Amino acid sequence: MEVSLLGGSAVMAGITRRLDPVARAERTTLITGPTGAGKDVIAQSLHARSRRCHEPFIAVHCAALPDSLVEAELFGHAKGAFTGAFQARGGLVRTAERGVLFLDEIDSLSLGAQAKLLRFLETGEFRAVGSDQSEKSDTWVIVATNQDLRGRVQSQLFREDLLYRLEVVRIDVPPLCQHRDDITVLTAHFLGEVGCQHKYFSPAACRRLASYEWPGNVRELRHRVESAALLCDATEISEDELGLPEATEPATAASGERTVKATLWQMVEERGMTLAQATAACEKMLVSAALEAELNNRARAAARLGINVRTIYKKLSVPPGSS
Repeated sequence: MEVSLLGGSAVMAGITRRLDPVARAERTTLITGPTGAGKDVIAQSLHARSRRCHEPFIAVHCAALPDSLVEAELFGHAKGAFTGAFQARGGLVRTAERGVLFLDEIDSLSLGAQAKLLRFLETGEFRAVGSDQSEKSDTWVIVATNQDLRGRVQSQLFREDLLYRLEVVRIDVPPLCQHRDDITVLTAHFLGEVGCQHKYFSPAACRRLASYEWPGNVRELRHRVESAALLCDATEISEDELGLPEATEPATAASGERTVKATLWQMVEERGMTLAQATAACEKMLVSAALEAELNNRARAAARLGINVRTIYKKLSVPPGSS
């Protein structure tokens, strides 16, 4: 698994050299990097290199946890703690005892959940929901994010004290476009993973693999290579088999800009809006678009726009107490 992320480039070699010392230290670790860069593989590699390698590795996708159940999922709950809690349940912290708890998308936790996590990281103690007894846990916590946590602190979406605690050890994973030298090694590895090591990419396909920006990073490269290898009957895989989108031409970008300008001017010419009114309307549309993109999660939408959550309500003229 590690080979699929770590190639021979200088930037990735630097990360590789840090893994053993970090694994020996077993301190709270923050892994940052864009989506698909391989943060989860870094976490698994740290687990494999540590003395906890034979203990559980529990991965948690924080964004998938309902906010009302985050505490119960992490720390467990007593019988009758809330509606539907017909029996006591141990949480993920207890499941990861003596092993590694990997919290991906840590930025998606609410401020309340962040406070509970901070207490656990500082004391090693936790309390199940509905219980009055504290428990101890020997768990190495590794967290990951693709967000700028300092920016979220400034937007009051992330606790500054928690960020300080998470940054005890930090590993920054670069996007694939910053270590293109690894694409050849990664491509060969992915071909082998699907039993197609006898296949190879044509010269044109190799040039496309090397020049493409890979916005989805290593994950996107893996999917493209696997799909092309499995669906191509020939031994040589052509550029077309990769199915990569065509590069955007400058003329297309210019055309899009002209369309936006025309639409904005219509707001003034046809609807009689002033500059202030048109600006307010545009801001409201952007907020609505961000909410749609983040499945109506206002905290994440605010972070994407670089604004405070309260500003979301102001732009939409929605009272903060409403749902």
